[in-house]
Amino acid sequence: MTKRQRLLTLLAITIAGLVLRLIFLVAMKHGWPGWDSPTIDALYHHLWAKQIAAGHVLSGGPYFRAPLYPLLLGLIYAIFGVNFTIVGLMQHLAGASAIPLTYLLARRFFPEPIALAASFLVAINGVLIYFESQILLDFLTVILMMGLIYLLIIARDGQEALPYLAAGLLTGLFAITRPNILAVVPLICVWIFINHRPIKAGGKYVFYLVIGTALVVAPITLRNIIVGGDFVLVASQGGINFYIGNNERADGYTALLPGFGHNWQYSDAEFEAATAAGVKPGTLRPSEVSAYYYDKARNFIVSAPGACLALLIKKLYMFWNGFEISNNNNLYFLTDYIGLSIFPLFLFSLISPLGLVGAVLCFRRDGRYWIFPFMIFGYMATVLAFFVTARFRLPLVPLLSIMAAFAVYEIFTALIEKRFRYGFALLTSALALGLFVWTDFYHHHDRSMASAHYSLGNMLLKKGQTKEARQQFEIALSEASCVRNAHLNLGVIAFYDNDTATARSEFIDELITCGSSPRAYNNLSLLARLAGDHQRAYELADSCVRLFPNFKDAYINRILAAYATHDQRLIDTAVGNFINEFPDNIAARYYRGVYLAQVADIDEARADFENVIASSERDIVAEYDLSEIYSSSLPYGYDPRKIRARAHYQLGLIEATGGDYAAAVNAFSSTLEILPYDPDVLSNRGLAYDHLHDYELAEKDFIGAISIDSTRSAYYFNYAMTLGKMGRYAEAAEKLEKALVIDPGLTQAREILTALRRRLK
Repeated sequence: MTKRQRLLTLLAITIAGLVLRLIFLVAMKHGWPGWDSPTIDALYHHLWAKQIAAGHVLSGGPYFRAPLYPLLLGLIYAIFGVNFTIVGLMQHLAGASAIPLTYLLARRFFPEPIALAASFLVAINGVLIYFESQILLDFLTVILMMGLIYLLIIARDGQEALPYLAAGLLTGLFAITRPNILAVVPLICVWIFINHRPIKAGGKYVFYLVIGTALVVAPITLRNIIVGGDFVLVASQGGINFYIGNNERADGYTALLPGFGHNWQYSDAEFEAATAAGVKPGTLRPSEVSAYYYDKARNFIVSAPGACLALLIKKLYMFWNGFEISNNNNLYFLTDYIGLSIFPLFLFSLISPLGLVGAVLCFRRDGRYWIFPFMIFGYMATVLAFFVTARFRLPLVPLLSIMAAFAVYEIFTALIEKRFRYGFALLTSALALGLFVWTDFYHHHDRSMASAHYSLGNMLLKKGQTKEARQQFEIALSEASCVRNAHLNLGVIAFYDNDTATARSEFIDELITCGSSPRAYNNLSLLARLAGDHQRAYELADSCVRLFPNFKDAYINRILAAYATHDQRLIDTAVGNFINEFPDNIAARYYRGVYLAQVADIDEARADFENVIASSERDIVAEYDLSEIYSSSLPYGYDPRKIRARAHYQLGLIEATGGDYAAAVNAFSSTLEILPYDPDVLSNRGLAYDHLHDYELAEKDFIGAISIDSTRSAYYFNYAMTLGKMGRYAEAAEKLEKALVIDPGLTQAREILTALRRRLK
């Protein structure tokens, strides 16, 4: 094959890979309901990128997750706006660069057929294409892995220091994408020493590699220290993830945090760590939380070595198994849903056994080739230390494709050259490994789509498509007896439809089928409060707090139920307990402020409300607590933005009571920037404008309040007073009449109306 033919063949393979990616992009955009509604990790990246695009590049605490991908995503948002089509296109183009990279890397070691076959496998790999379409960082690790090895080979062959420095820079970029690559650096250093003599030369090249890595990682560490106030090398999630993968309940492939289930939030993890340390929740630094969970995992490993070994063997099996383990969207479900079930998601089951054979064969060659097994087995070890999913093994897919093509080439070459013993030994090894790869020994090939239907229902519910969401939740429950939160969300939909009886039944079913659920208890409390059974509402919320002491919605619901009972003892207890447990929580500070204002402790109340408002720049995303984001979409869920808006409103009431109406107008206006359709805020701002003699603006606000809620007599009464001051007595009388229709017992309105009628006569 001539050079021109080789280039044309590679170009054809690359174009084929790009076409497949464009097909997937179009199918995703037009066929997947969650295309523009990221969830879980994708939502985390999306929200973080939006903050970066808004200019908050360095804000927040120490990074919980590595920052490179959100920074790049934020740059795209800043240039093009939040455009998922642009993001998908760019990610697919970047992902497609792995095709020629695979060819170039393979060609430095192996004959042309191996390089072309490996690049073809990368071009058509459906799993690579799938992850390029997600708002996830994993496609980046593929490119970084290939680029890193290519630079290492250039450096080794050229015996030059600068390429090693460049390889170090790329390692640093990899580290601020997935920090576990740092654990592979010692193996890379060993490879450098193996390939360079004397040792002094190898030491020089190792130095350049380490310096290059440090040049990228050090600024992130300094940012975490200076801005975040904590010593965190790159990201603080390591301890939690290590414990998730190494505990008595770990299954090796799901992100279950014991005590909090699969839907845990960072605040849950911090709550446990703080409780164990004997300090108030919210006061531990992220590094301390991470250290707590590292210690817990190490204690498990030391105290139960047999269970730990069994778990490690299971994770090893799952890492090389052909089944693709999903931990966000189910990739089998998604590709089938968008009509691309024929996409090759099965290739790992082929490249895994053959790639293992090829990696071992590299040890039969000189040390230059050892980079492949070193990177494959080294990176594998970093994944096994935590837990196994399809995403986490993704960077090895191109390397295994090269190794698989190498193994096939060796087998066929041996058979052609009549080296039958060698050829059959390789073939037998591949088939034996294939049996290992294609089996389902641990029964983790979960083909039930219950959780996938539930996730889709969640997306649809967030988009307001309640009918379609209900259908997905019902399908999920038809496939599994317990789908956590499915009954809960069906209850939410019934609540939207004003069917409180069905809502109550669904919340109870959630408790019956899946056991204790904080949201189910809390929602039952809410329904009791709305039904007027305030004592029962308090008892249910109180039970929820006792069972789930970190579930803040229950604290809020208990306070509201206590106020509804008018029992001062319950009010004191509910407010005091919340602020004592979470002294820095904005909801706790807000409700204590409301309490203090009611008992006339105005200065302390003002301090609480100002604290809530000042915390408006708090980086929720950096704390990895999505519960606030998800629950805010519910009519009774805790929404920090609403809490801050209400704090502005309460300050406005304080200013108005104190006679500073200009300050009251500013506070009410700040509330309306967040809650533009709150009639109470509009009416109170109207009253403040009235006191400032700005009657036209006052009238505009009263009209706005009445257009939103025409059932409040106070709105008509206040509007009438302003109209009277404007000399529009007939209109004022008309508004007073409407107020009296709504509330016939409004004596003041009746007296003024009588006087107005005399004046009009």
